[in-house]
Amino acid sequence: MLKALVYVRATIQVFLIFLWTAISGILGMVLMLITRNGQWVHYVEGRYIFCPPVLAIARVKLKVTGLEHIDRSSPCIYVSNHVSHLDVVAIAKAIPIGLFYIGKKELKRVPVLGQYMYLIGHIFIDRKNREKAMSSMRKAAQIIANGKNVITFPEGTRSKDGTTGVFKRGTFIIAQEGKIDIMPIAVVNAENILPRDAFIIQPGTIEVRIGKRIRAEEFAGMNAEQTAELVRSRVIQLIASSHS
Repeated sequence: MLKALVYVRATIQVFLIFLWTAISGILGMVLMLITRNGQWVHYVEGRYIFCPPVLAIARVKLKVTGLEHIDRSSPCIYVSNHVSHLDVVAIAKAIPIGLFYIGKKELKRVPVLGQYMYLIGHIFIDRKNREKAMSSMRKAAQIIANGKNVITFPEGTRSKDGTTGVFKRGTFIIAQEGKIDIMPIAVVNAENILPRDAFIIQPGTIEVRIGKRIRAEEFAGMNAEQTAELVRSRVIQLIASSHS
């Protein structure tokens, strides 16, 4: 009986989250058509419209540390580990600026969400086509050059066991070519609240830890693989660190 109640509650939660995602996406597209400012719209959506109700429905609290490391005047690439569907929600609520995501092209086909992401200006990447993928990454570099911030999950997919996988090269090739700073982020405990392939959301607290900016000068003499490993090590350090 208890298992049945848990399943019913989880089903209601998922339904409400999907419903609110659709409503928020439509509202976001309307705001975009009015303002023509994708960065502002996505900031407002993440901080005030979409994320707070989703976290409330999921019974998830958010803790954020390291906000003092953010420099609004100097755009960069934000790089995060990826352990749960809730990572995006937590980061969008935690980071007080509009971040443009680089997501797999399959997201374009998701009703409402895909149209919202396209209209706002998020970047879609074809992970099966290296040439097209690099073209998308260079588009991200141009966005940053125009004063906007981009976020990537260079593992490419959610971790199966919560550990931080190998970071793929694409993000770091562009960071080197464009001499773009990198901001490491760690999402902690999301894998315990909503693990990969799980359906039931466990109540709890997700922590978003923001690390110190990695200046382009720090990896100027490295290749893409070395830069990827440098940033990965900083993310792992953030995950292992203790913030009281």
